Parts: sequence; structure tokens; C-alpha cells
Amino acid sequence: MYRYFHPIAFNAVRFVISSVAMLAILNVRGEKAGIHREDVRGIIWLAFIGNTVYPFLFVLGLDRTKAGNAALLMALTPVFAFLIGVAMKKEHFSAGVLMGIILSITGAAAIVLFGRTELSFVDSGVGDLLMIAAAICWAWQSAESTRLLPKYGPIRLTVYAMVTGTAIMVPLSVPWLAAQNWRAIPAIGWLGLAYSALLSITYSYFVWAYAINTIGIAHTSVFNNVTPIVALFAGSLLLAEKPSFAQLAGVALVLVGVFMVRSRKPIAVPDE
Repeated sequence: MYRYFHPIAFNAVRFVISSVAMLAILNVRGEKAGIHREDVRGIIWLAFIGNTVYPFLFVLGLDRTKAGNAALLMALTPVFAFLIGVAMKKEHFSAGVLMGIILSITGAAAIVLFGRTELSFVDSGVGDLLMIAAAICWAWQSAESTRLLPKYGPIRLTVYAMVTGTAIMVPLSVPWLAAQNWRAIPAIGWLGLAYSALLSITYSYFVWAYAINTIGIAHTSVFNNVTPIVALFAGSLLLAEKPSFAQLAGVALVLVGVFMVRSRKPIAVPDE
């Protein structure tokens, strides 16, 4: 997509589309809109970190590092999410859960390291740091959202955070939106933008919030490391790429790690 869009312009447009789609879904569902006064600050802060800062860091980091680096560094998200959840007293610490998350990260690393995806930590320091910061922001917003999910539910809270975050993001993106050559974008570029806005953002954000609300931070975030497995088998089916033995071993480690986390009951700390 970055062949056709500047990362920031791409990000702003897809979040606007996603915001409109989410508001339409909220309207179709007939859910009441409205935020309690005492929660306004918390939702603005959640929106700013999760839907303004995180997207900026992610797209700029992805533009300044290699795909393999990005996949590997974003695999750290479950560890950050679990530890932040523990620090916020939203989950109890469990060595078994942490071990399962680490196993899943090891498996994801094997899939990336022994694949064809470009990987190098030379001359990509800024991009790598941006990706780590993005992983921390996503982990923080996942943990922080648990404070408001019981009151507003995954649909309403996701819509509120998305619309608020987008309202902050768009004015900051105006210089890049104005400089973007919109007429030069081919149909495949617009199709990719629509896919990113409606599936990667709208659908995925709803699913993520629902899962966080239902099964907790650690149980949800560990599934982040199943993404390389999907990419691996998609490459096998669509591009006839043959997974190496090391990659298949990585798949096994990811699945074992996910099983270790999922086999333990959710350990969220109830609100007082």
C-alpha cells in the first residue's frame, strides 16, 4: 500500500472509513450512544493512545523497517499486554501463562526467521523502536480497556474510542493528506485501503474488544502470535511456498504456547 499512499495519509483515510462504518453498525444495532461524564477523560485517553498514537507508530515503523522485523517485534505484544495487565491489577500473575506466551513468541520468531520474509536489524533502528513502542501502546490500550468494557460493552467502547481517536488523528494528518496524489492511486490501491479499513480495523477491533471482555488480556493477546501461522499457510496455498522444518516446528511452539495459556482459566482481577 505504501507504493500508492503516504503512510500517514493512508492511516488517516482508513480510520475515517472505519469510524463511519462503526457508527453505522452502532446505529443498526440500535445501541444507545452516550458517555458518562466521569468516563470522558478515560475514553479520550484510551482513544489517544490506542487510536491515534498507536496507528502513527505502527505505520511509520512499518515504513522504516523490514516486514520480518515488524512481525517479530509485534509478537512481543502479548508479553507487554500480560505484564501491563498485572501491573494494573487487572490480572493475576501466572508463571504458566507467561511461559505459554514466551513459547508462542519463540514459535513466531522461528516462522519469521526461517522464512522468506526480509529480516535485518542493520540500519532499521528507528523503525524497530517505533514498532516496539507500537506494541507497547496496543498492549496498554488492551489492558486499559478492561476498566470500561464492563460498563459500555465491546461494541460501544470500540466505536467511542475509534471516533475520538480519529478526530484527534485527522487534523494532525492534514499536511500529508494535502500532499497525497489521490488521482495517481490505482484501483488495487483503493481496494487495499477498503480491506484495511473494513476488515483489518473495523472487524478486527470489534473482535479484539469482545475477546478482551470475554476471556481476558492474556488469553486474547496470545492469539496475536497465530498471525505468522496464517501468513505461512497462506503463502503455501497461494504462492506455492514450502514451509521449512524449522517453520513447522515454530508452528508447533505457537500452538503449544496458545494451548498453555488457554488451558488455564481466565484470571482477571474483578473490579472492586
